[in-house]
Amino acid sequence: MLDPNRTGHTGITWPTESIEEKIADTAAAGFASFETFGHVVAQYPGGVSVFRELLARHHLAYSASYCSRAYIDPARAEDDIAQVMEWARASRDAGADTIVVSCVRREKTHYAAEEYLGLARTLNALGGRIRDELGLQTSLHPHTGTPVETPEEIAMVVEALDPRACGFGPDTGQIAQAGGDAVEIVSRYRQVVNHVHVKDYGGTAVTHDSDGKLLIDPTGYVGYEPIGLGMIDFTRMFRALREVGYKGWLNVELDGTNRAPRPPREAAIISFQGLSRAIAEANR
Repeated sequence: MLDPNRTGHTGITWPTESIEEKIADTAAAGFASFETFGHVVAQYPGGVSVFRELLARHHLAYSASYCSRAYIDPARAEDDIAQVMEWARASRDAGADTIVVSCVRREKTHYAAEEYLGLARTLNALGGRIRDELGLQTSLHPHTGTPVETPEEIAMVVEALDPRACGFGPDTGQIAQAGGDAVEIVSRYRQVVNHVHVKDYGGTAVTHDSDGKLLIDPTGYVGYEPIGLGMIDFTRMFRALREVGYKGWLNVELDGTNRAPRPPREAAIISFQGLSRAIAEANR
């Protein structure tokens, strides 16, 4: 059975609000945990203990930190690992059990197969250290606009990972907007999925001009939607995870913008309700 209490929300739905407001709204919506960026935890005013006390006041666990670096560039791998280890130590002290890793935006149009194998080696080395030194798990997060975006790119990296060091942390909406079938990809790799960013997709991609400037955002959330308002069949996806005894977090992520059609707290409540329904249906 999927645990309905293993749900959380990331902070990006609140584009300009304080972290204190993000945490308060997450708790008010009904979630059990909160997730933010590793550097936010490491640099929180007053230190990690103050951040942890803030979460405790709202009865929230701290589930994971999102850590974005190059990872695919071997010349920067040592620095990437050192920086993420610093963030991971702070995250452990805040209560996290997972470090989510994602590449920064792609710096060239095409990457060779050997570069993807090098990326996997870097993530295996990082994840092994995070496991052995800190007792946490590491999870690869694909993201549009980065070297790990399309189903083919996801496959090249995930299939080269040592799951004992780094698992797969799908972002369902990002996969869909990049042209993949999120349910199929999660189902295919369900044995190595150890963290999920649950994001719905409206079905129409955002468009940009030749300079990369956003032209059309069909939903006000960069093409994404609160859970249950988009096209992804989360019940079917969660049944696949239930089959393998998935015990990780299901953390809602929704890209907040100044174009959003509703306040962030309302969006979080809608997502909590949609996520809860999908979990209940998958558990039947």
